[in-house]
Amino acid sequence: MKVKKILVVEDDENIRKLVKMYFEKSEFQVVEAKDGREALAKFSEEKPQLIILDLMIPFKSGEEVAREIRKVSNIPILMLTAKADEENRVQGLEIGADDYVTKPFSPRELVLRVKNILRRTYPDEHEIKIKDLEIIPKEMRVIQNGKEIELTTKEFKVLYTLAKKSPLVLSREELMNEVYDEYDEVVYDRTIDAYIKNIRKKLNDDPKNPKYIESVYGAGYRMLK
Repeated sequence: MKVKKILVVEDDENIRKLVKMYFEKSEFQVVEAKDGREALAKFSEEKPQLIILDLMIPFKSGEEVAREIRKVSNIPILMLTAKADEENRVQGLEIGADDYVTKPFSPRELVLRVKNILRRTYPDEHEIKIKDLEIIPKEMRVIQNGKEIELTTKEFKVLYTLAKKSPLVLSREELMNEVYDEYDEVVYDRTIDAYIKNIRKKLNDDPKNPKYIESVYGAGYRMLK
């Protein structure tokens, strides 16, 4: 990836400038926004490759911003927030965040996380066709019956992992190991369940009568061929 442009959305100027300094040292181009309205404008104008998005920002919350962006893009979103409990983490992932970092945080670790997200966003793998799904990892695209389905980065990784290992049953732990790396925080079983729930909804896949993803009681999930 030649150009590394990120959008940092944070209302605390000191934190925003600190993050910008560390990323510029790592040769990133940093675009700043201090509130939700400015974030959406900068996203549209600057077309960044990743967004670091604080949850508690003025005018439009981080949650509202993420929801609006997810309507038009699957750009990686890393949520930055002081809220650390599991429920808020899962909520952030359900609305489309790809990762979740709580304050206080290490700027160096934040840089490493972003680098890993960007690296893993463009996996050098072959496309897979299952039933009426076409999964194209190099472009992070999923096409169903000729219609493109918008997935978050993590949702795409879960779906692609299940597809490439179909018809094997994968445990939540195995899926977490594929989707997350050593710099990610503790991930809960419910996190994978949230991804599966979102994928099913977007693919119109009924869990009671699955066409694509089957739940295997006590074992995990598998992709049906």
